[in-house]
Amino acid sequence: MSLDLMSLMLVSTALCLLTAGLIGYVRTAFPRRYRAPLGAWAQALVLQGLGWGAFVMRGQWPDAVTVMLANLLLLAGMQRLDHAIGLYFARPVPWRRELALLGAAFVWLLLFLWIAPDYTLRLVGMTVLIAVPLLHAIATLLRRGRRPYPPALRIVVLFLALPVAVLLLRALKQLFGTPVDSIVAHDPVQIALHLTAALAPVATALGFVLMVASRLQAELAEAADTDPLTGLANRRRVEALARPWVEDPEGALSALMIDVDHFKRVNDQHGHDAGDEALVWLGSHLRVEARASDLVGRLGGEEFVMLLPGTRLAEALVLAERLRATVAATPADLGGGIEWPLTISVGVAERRPGDTEVRSLLRRADDAMYEAKRAGRNRVVRAPD
Repeated sequence: MSLDLMSLMLVSTALCLLTAGLIGYVRTAFPRRYRAPLGAWAQALVLQGLGWGAFVMRGQWPDAVTVMLANLLLLAGMQRLDHAIGLYFARPVPWRRELALLGAAFVWLLLFLWIAPDYTLRLVGMTVLIAVPLLHAIATLLRRGRRPYPPALRIVVLFLALPVAVLLLRALKQLFGTPVDSIVAHDPVQIALHLTAALAPVATALGFVLMVASRLQAELAEAADTDPLTGLANRRRVEALARPWVEDPEGALSALMIDVDHFKRVNDQHGHDAGDEALVWLGSHLRVEARASDLVGRLGGEEFVMLLPGTRLAEALVLAERLRATVAATPADLGGGIEWPLTISVGVAERRPGDTEVRSLLRRADDAMYEAKRAGRNRVVRAPD
């Protein structure tokens, strides 16, 4: 029993339009920045579905009209798909490039469909033009995708590469093998093309939605571990990242607990926005002063921490004093042309042999920091041995 290729095209139309509707429905559940690529993907599926639907109308509409319309719609659908991937990576495809490719397809179809009819040249030319946005989309995914490539990205690449391979195989067969004269001719490669057209849009759409969902999940996980004002690690992340250092019995570890002196004066005189700017400025300053191996975090309010792996107390005191001096010597930029002379109090502690968690180390550094406050601020105090 042979497959009815016209029925397969109807299936492709239905699957494309159904999947587009589902993506359009779920996209509203995603943050605004992800709605544009998901919307472009839904548009791609609608155009592909209409393209296959135009082929189904052969016999009811003039063949020249259905072939022209179907090919242009399918090409536009592939371009929208490429555009969606570009939006996902914040590298959208320029509309002029899309328009130029559509213009080239229109001229090619006009020439070999109406002016000098030639099925082989028409097929080969449109194969190349349709493959262009698909190959560009694959290249974008492989070039900009996070490595090692996650499963969702691999699914999208696979089911973008599959139709490209079948299209090129069909073109080669038309040129060098047994040619066919119609898209509904019963031929193994033609059947493979129609099966791919029915399955690939659904598979790539699923993979793309999973890519978006995976990235969103990673962003949410990072946001849960990051201070939203300064971008530094929050307390939970500090404790998690420090755990291997604390558990290493051979490694040295010191902590600096840092607090802004008289921070309330900044808020009282210049407002809370200026206070936020002061904290952002200090966070950036700490990043600059920290070594590559150090961990900088904000524990809340105006309290910051620096964890120094592989560092003994004496070296940590030197680093703390240098940090205190550079902050005191550099007025903080509060925005709006306002500069403010910040100072900090720093408590320094080294991990003891009996410390089994980072909290005990931070507690002793915190006690030393409060001792610096009581001693007059703008100074460094070490925790007792």
